[in-house]
Amino acid sequence: MRVLAAVLALFLVAGCGSDREDRFARPGAPKTSPSGKFVAHAESASEVKVTDRNGGEVFRKSYEYATSSRADGIGVVWLSKQDQLWVLVPGDTSERIEPGPDGVWTAVKAELPGEITRLG
Repeated sequence: MRVLAAVLALFLVAGCGSDREDRFARPGAPKTSPSGKFVAHAESASEVKVTDRNGGEVFRKSYEYATSSRADGIGVVWLSKQDQLWVLVPGDTSERIEPGPDGVWTAVKAELPGEITRLG
C-alpha cells in the first residue's frame, strides 16, 4: 500500500512537470500505448477508457466505488514496453488491463511491477 500511495502522490503533485508524471494519462491528456495501437484515457478522476488508434472503444471501467469517499482519483499508466495498462486505485489496489488471447481487454487485480513502483 505504501508503494501505491507513493506512486499516486507523484501522480497528484500539480505543476511538478517531471518526465515520470508525464507518463500518466489525465483527463484531457490521453496516453498512447507503447505499440501505438491503443490510447488510454482518464475520462475523469474515477473512469478509465482504452480505445484503438481509430477511436473505437475496447475497454471502459468506472472506479467510482473506490474513489467516492476520496478526492485522490486514480492513476493510469502504460508499462513502457508492452500494451499493458496499470490503474492505481488509492487506498485499494492496482489493476492490470490488457487484451487476452481472444483480443478482449479485461482488468485483473495484480501487484504493481517494479517499473511502475519506481515511478514513485
